[in-house]
Amino acid sequence: MGLFREPPSGQLTPATLEAIRTFSSQHGLVPTNQVTDGLLNSIRRVIWQSQNWSSGNYKGREKLVDAAGLREAQILLGKLGFNAGPLDGTFGPQTQVATEAFQESQNVSVDGLITATVLMNLRRAVNGAGANTKDTVRILNWPDYIEPSVLQDFEKEYNIRVVYDIYASNDDLQTKLRGGGMPYDVVFPTANAVPAMAAKGLLGKLDKGNLKNLSNIDPRVDATLRAWDKEGAYSLPYMWYTVGIAWNPKLTAKAYPGRAMDSLTNVFDPETARRFQSCGVGVVDSASDIVPLAAMAGGQPKWDGKASINAAAQVLDRLVGIVKVIPTDQYIDALATGKVCVAIGFSGDAVQAQAKSRGTVEYRVPTDGGLLAIDAMAVPANAKNKREAHLFIDYLMRPQVIAKVSNTVGFANANLKAAEFMADSIKSNPAVVPSTTSLSRSSPIPVLSEQDQQDIARIWNKLSK
Repeated sequence: MGLFREPPSGQLTPATLEAIRTFSSQHGLVPTNQVTDGLLNSIRRVIWQSQNWSSGNYKGREKLVDAAGLREAQILLGKLGFNAGPLDGTFGPQTQVATEAFQESQNVSVDGLITATVLMNLRRAVNGAGANTKDTVRILNWPDYIEPSVLQDFEKEYNIRVVYDIYASNDDLQTKLRGGGMPYDVVFPTANAVPAMAAKGLLGKLDKGNLKNLSNIDPRVDATLRAWDKEGAYSLPYMWYTVGIAWNPKLTAKAYPGRAMDSLTNVFDPETARRFQSCGVGVVDSASDIVPLAAMAGGQPKWDGKASINAAAQVLDRLVGIVKVIPTDQYIDALATGKVCVAIGFSGDAVQAQAKSRGTVEYRVPTDGGLLAIDAMAVPANAKNKREAHLFIDYLMRPQVIAKVSNTVGFANANLKAAEFMADSIKSNPAVVPSTTSLSRSSPIPVLSEQDQQDIARIWNKLSK
């Protein structure tokens, strides 16, 4: 409401009292110097009405879990001592405030939204995860990119508390690492971002002598990683994947009967994309992946700085108002629920959408070219818990552990011995492990210069508006 501009302190400060007096005057309440139940109810009622909560059009609603998940979160918040209001599966101001308080207690990013990650952290907190230890490891990862039991099992084995947070993009990751908050200990940047992050002093060198499971890493994947991290000093492979095209066959067949769906032109050609606009056509919000693909579609098969930027701009500028940019933490749901019928994004996300939609989503490396990428494990230069960070990375290199992650997230791992522990439905899925032919059409995601990144941001901002 704009009445209070200081950081929340939990104290009845002069600024708080002034905000209370102003609110009371504006809404015809009896002036008070105390925070009463009546005052709180009045504030909640005004917020509910003024910020579109009653209509369900509040900011961030698209990121929330479903009603059952919301109700579970409200119950869990209550068990942890946070008053989330009625246990009705409805997301309102009181639930948001309780969620913000929980996030603050965890020293993670605060937005008050009950996402899948927040629900996972609530479950872990109620189960007493890491409650009786002073040792901590702070993890910062992509959305929907871990198996929750892996965190719990690590905590039990090592008696180390895991604090788990997420970021939306490599740019967001770098912003969080530069921020003044509590440092993180393990991060998962896309490999092509590693050189720039290391050059900026954001990443520290790995102490590989403390990694007992290093021999489990597939040397072929590690060699591919060296295309970005030349000496392998800063990173190790976590998951590898392709960037290609996903679609819902029933919806696309209605929108464009008889159309072959395994081409970039279904999204990057404006006339074709318009045919799918009625059922939703999009790209994942990852400019460093989509812009190089757009350059390929524009006649630049290999990244060449300015020439590739110009080619990508010619392709993407024509898609403004036609193609949606889908946030990374909403991409899986958008595919699974049919909010979009065709989109360009990550192979593993398409696999998760396949599982959630019971097989109604398909994915291919496009016939006209896709990208090959690796998400890496790294330790920030300012990490406070480097011993714990290396223990966690080493734990993820156990075959049984990383197989659990692959089974959940739908991405291929880089472990030589993990296949026997992976579900057949995952390791036999061509979206997870592409054929040799598909891989031959996949170019490694390029390393982008500072100028490239600035130019890409300009193009992307135009498409995203």
